[in-house]
Amino acid sequence: MLETDPVDLLIADESLEVTEGARARKVLLLDAPALVERAREVADEVIVWCDDLRERELVPAEVLVTDLVEALTGVDLVWLRLPKSLGALDEYAELVATHADPEVRLVAGGRVKHMTLSMNEVLQAHFGSVNASRGRQKSRVLHARLPYPADPTWPRGKKHADLDIELWAHGNTFATTKVDAGTRVMVDKLGQVGKLVGGGPSTAATEGGALQILDMGCGNGILATLLAKRFRTANVMASDVSWAAVEATRLTAAANKVRVDVLWRDGLTDFADNSLDIIVTNPPFHIGNTKDSTPALEMFTEASRVLRKGGELWCVYNSHLPWRARLNELVGTTKVIDQNPKYTLTRTEVR
Repeated sequence: MLETDPVDLLIADESLEVTEGARARKVLLLDAPALVERAREVADEVIVWCDDLRERELVPAEVLVTDLVEALTGVDLVWLRLPKSLGALDEYAELVATHADPEVRLVAGGRVKHMTLSMNEVLQAHFGSVNASRGRQKSRVLHARLPYPADPTWPRGKKHADLDIELWAHGNTFATTKVDAGTRVMVDKLGQVGKLVGGGPSTAATEGGALQILDMGCGNGILATLLAKRFRTANVMASDVSWAAVEATRLTAAANKVRVDVLWRDGLTDFADNSLDIIVTNPPFHIGNTKDSTPALEMFTEASRVLRKGGELWCVYNSHLPWRARLNELVGTTKVIDQNPKYTLTRTEVR
């Protein structure tokens, strides 16, 4: 069983206080996997949706749902860990207000230091009643009732004429439909990707096969899609731990009429040794609101295994991070391709 924290406990306790012990018929846990057992105490049916694959893998399979819209039918109580992104909160609120029971109550909790008044405003766009609880252990919850059903506004698309690309996103997709500043640094140098392995718009990899290219941590799919447009004969793949990113990348690739094999995956463990020619990545150094470089550093180690000798690992990261030294140590010879005070772009040639 997952360990609960003060936010989880407050969400559950506030729900019981409001209902005075009455049971819910069907409760949905949104990005709150640790609350399964508590939810079973207050509801006849419990279902769980997690955007992050790593959280899904910690939840009993029998309560996981794969189609959130369909699963919302009959839900009269929602427990939500407030997401970092207002877009994610907006999409969740929109879905709950439109597809759940008209009497649904949404109880959303977070750490006070990560909560803003904008969260209240997002919920007020979808619910007639929104109020905040008293704080406890530096945590607070928002209660939302009286939903306003509406036509869906997510996912959303945006054309970027300067790049000749249309980007699509769900609310929880990193950067949504924008080109974030770090990714932009890599986008401006994509013409250099593949030069070490002989890559070009019509070039196949050595030994007669198609280039195997992976965009790891694909977000809205901008890198994978631009690479698929450039390397027409390559096998371009994209992976992410976020469902919102995976689905956004599929939509972006389709909108731009390119083929990208999109995978909902955590890390590189599913890839065979020496199976890839190129990896491009804008790796996160946060999990939720918590700084954590562990996934990125683990990926560097795995990249040295799955990339062929002479392959390329392209990485853009915050300039304050000491990752060039780690890339040299874990993967191979690393060269700075571009750098500004905020972001550094490196290319590593695999030993």
